Amino acid sequence: MLASAAVVVAGWLLMGWFSRFQRQVIFPGPEGVTPELLHQAARQVGATELEIPTPDGERLYGWHRRAVETGPLRVVLYFHGNASSVLGQIDLQNLLVSQGWDFVEIHYRGYPGSTGVPSEAAVREDARAAWQFVTEVLGARSSRVAIHGRSLGGGVAAQLAAAVDPAALVMESTFTSIADLANEQYRFIPVGRFLEHPFLTRDVAPRVSCPVLVAHGTHDSLIDVKHGKTLVRLFGTDEYIERPHIDHNEVLLQGEAADRYLGFLERAVPLQP
Repeated sequence: MLASAAVVVAGWLLMGWFSRFQRQVIFPGPEGVTPELLHQAARQVGATELEIPTPDGERLYGWHRRAVETGPLRVVLYFHGNASSVLGQIDLQNLLVSQGWDFVEIHYRGYPGSTGVPSEAAVREDARAAWQFVTEVLGARSSRVAIHGRSLGGGVAAQLAAAVDPAALVMESTFTSIADLANEQYRFIPVGRFLEHPFLTRDVAPRVSCPVLVAHGTHDSLIDVKHGKTLVRLFGTDEYIERPHIDHNEVLLQGEAADRYLGFLERAVPLQP
């Protein structure tokens, strides 16, 4: 009896450790990003700092940058990678606002400036709160909002796009699922069976009806390019950008790739409708 109880307790402790380990790996957060740094950077680029409430009482930090070009409101709603923040794509923000796009990005709960603890279900709610801000507070029509997610953010973006029907979806350096990634990296251990945050991006493909762009680097050492190619097939992608010799943490959307990205967005949501 005592031995059986010890096994149960040991199992609970092991699963508790594995749960914490998963959260640390999937949602590590950015290093060195402080509130002071965020405030300073927001002032430098002219971003409005946001505090967006969630239905379950959390508060999400974010940025809103207004388009330089005048015209009917159109917005890129951006979801960052698991170790990133609003500071991670300033050049992309500058490019978008210069081309007539408002830019909105949030920090998932538990990330700098945001309250709460991240999980797949919670981050999904965070994305919905960001969508409500863009469509209800800013007043953007859903047909003039493009959703862009990078890496983990691509999984967040795809799930949101399946629920809200935006004008376009961009998945940059994104996985088919975290379960697939785990099975690739731990081939001899059935890790995928025990994942609490599987992010099954591939499974939402039938529910996404908007135009889709997939972008991936051929030398991505974290999320192999085969994930991008599979997403192209599953989502019936309208545009596929594959950059040679680009690793996961290198800038993908620049040069010709940036032009193709902007062209895709412009076709989905013209500056002048």
